[in-house]
Amino acid sequence: MRVATITTFNQATYQLNRLSSDLTEANRKVTTGLRINSCSDDPTGTAQVLDINSSLTSLEQYQVNIQQGQNQLSTVETSLNTTADILTDLKLDCSGLANASASPQERADAAESVAIYREQLMDLANTEVYGGYVFAGEESQTPPFVYDDPDNPTCVEYQGSQTPNGVKTGPDTVMPLDCCGCDIYYEDAILVDGTNNQIVFTEDPGTGAEHVTTIETTIPSGTYTREELAEAVEDAMRKASVEEGNGVGYEISYHEDSNTFGLDTDGKEAAGMSVSLEAVHEDTVRASSLEISGGDYPKAEIEVRHPDAMTHLTPEPEGSEPLMLTYTEEGNWTVENDPGYGFPSEIPGDGARLELDVDENGTADLIIDLNEEPEPGTMVSFDLVQGYENNSVLPDLGFDDETIGLETIQSDHAVAETFSVVAGQNDTIDFTETGAKGNSGQLTAVIEPGSYNSPESYAAAVEDALEEASAESGNRVNYQVTYLPETQSFDIREDTDTGQRLDSFELLFESGTHSMDSAASDLGFEARDCHAGPVRGESADWGIFDTLFDLEEALATNDVDGIQRAMTRLDNHYESITSSISTVGSAYDDLGSRGTTASESSDTLTTQRAEIQDADYVAAVMDLEATQTTYEAALNSTASIMELSLVNYM
Repeated sequence: MRVATITTFNQATYQLNRLSSDLTEANRKVTTGLRINSCSDDPTGTAQVLDINSSLTSLEQYQVNIQQGQNQLSTVETSLNTTADILTDLKLDCSGLANASASPQERADAAESVAIYREQLMDLANTEVYGGYVFAGEESQTPPFVYDDPDNPTCVEYQGSQTPNGVKTGPDTVMPLDCCGCDIYYEDAILVDGTNNQIVFTEDPGTGAEHVTTIETTIPSGTYTREELAEAVEDAMRKASVEEGNGVGYEISYHEDSNTFGLDTDGKEAAGMSVSLEAVHEDTVRASSLEISGGDYPKAEIEVRHPDAMTHLTPEPEGSEPLMLTYTEEGNWTVENDPGYGFPSEIPGDGARLELDVDENGTADLIIDLNEEPEPGTMVSFDLVQGYENNSVLPDLGFDDETIGLETIQSDHAVAETFSVVAGQNDTIDFTETGAKGNSGQLTAVIEPGSYNSPESYAAAVEDALEEASAESGNRVNYQVTYLPETQSFDIREDTDTGQRLDSFELLFESGTHSMDSAASDLGFEARDCHAGPVRGESADWGIFDTLFDLEEALATNDVDGIQRAMTRLDNHYESITSSISTVGSAYDDLGSRGTTASESSDTLTTQRAEIQDADYVAAVMDLEATQTTYEAALNSTASIMELSLVNYM
């Protein structure tokens, strides 16, 4: 059978095209080193490669996130290290300012230095990296720390997020960086020591001055959270009251929502008992502006051991006429500018230490210790000035007032012995109750009209009226209205032995809607609202900037106790900052571990992809050579059989 030349031509062309395609594919494998260059090469393998590529892209982003997170933590660590250095420098600069050697002017000058330190810490607290504030939490575009008043600041406000910024290190994993300014610059715990551990309070049962007791107690030194501090103060006051025989049950609470402490009693103390707490409780005498000439005595100390014996003070202003003592060759001290103690003109010396018995009772009241033998001609001068000791814990609870009163509602003045209640004239008491159900709003107690021949019977009627109104509101609080013969007054409180405990209640003798026809006058009250419940302090802020403002004020006002208190808090801040540095370092290492894991996962996936996608280079070269040989042979064969003949034209 004869085959047409055109058929042979078409078959040859097809075969050459196929071989050319095989040659191109073999060449692509050698050139790219890949077995899969398009979906058609291996659809299943291509799907696997695409999935691996997606995972590798995510891992690459996680590694970028981790690197940026580590850079941010490095910035935070640098900032906190600098902060710790500043706190160290600040304490070093101020450590001697609570001593007698410091003058008021030196303290005032130091207050200006503290302001400079504060500005430096503000800059560090507002550190930026990658265009965001590292201590602002999730609100990284907002400066976290601002002054309440830029021109005359009194405090620093935090306006960042309460939630820390995080780094996405995996598909379902976000690692918080734990560098929120609200956690680092505001303390959750406070250090209590001899500078802030005292509680002084007075218990007055209302039965005469002879029964009033002033009690001093302390809480154990240590570091306390707010809840722990409330418990420690409560325990100390309860125990001290029991020891005095009064047994008042104090209740000290902390309210997290408002960051305030509340001071109260459990309501079971004797009717008429009133309590007051003193924040400033003891006048004293201090030695100030100590100067020594004629030698170098860096360890010199002066101590007023018994302030009550120091009744004469050197003239004001300080430094104008100080008490002066000069060491003689005979080993004695000559006296100049005696303010009135009657010192002899020359006092026998005892080496480096001089003890003065001011009131001549056999004990030293004033001690000067140079800590080394003085040279003849050495002169010691100092001022004796009046001040007060304030080592109270109350300022740390948010109470800045000198006196805080805890009283039940008690009459303002003496009441009558008989009472006539007339409907619509003097038969109402407007009041509110605040408890588990919230504020009741105004309730109105209506006293049964009629004549009452004794304060006790009238008290019972008032008590019934209050309880009836409370029951109608759904609270069902029991009240206790007591007549106190000693003061001829009424005491109104909850009866916590038989009823529920309210958070507070208030008699609205002034603001109530029935104030014009209330029983206020019969009960011995002025036209005023009366509150019973915890006394709340201001926000109890223990942050670094709060300490610096307090330190500035103490230095500017020559408040030695305030300086010592601030020094204690600086110690606490330093410990907290160094702890934060450790936390940041741990987070940095954790990110590093996660970065290593991500890198190892990336390497594993890259290997898997290579196993699926990469070509066997040796086999690919051999295949290319074989395909090329076949192609060239096909070309030669086709050329020889495709010579034209007359048949092509038939």
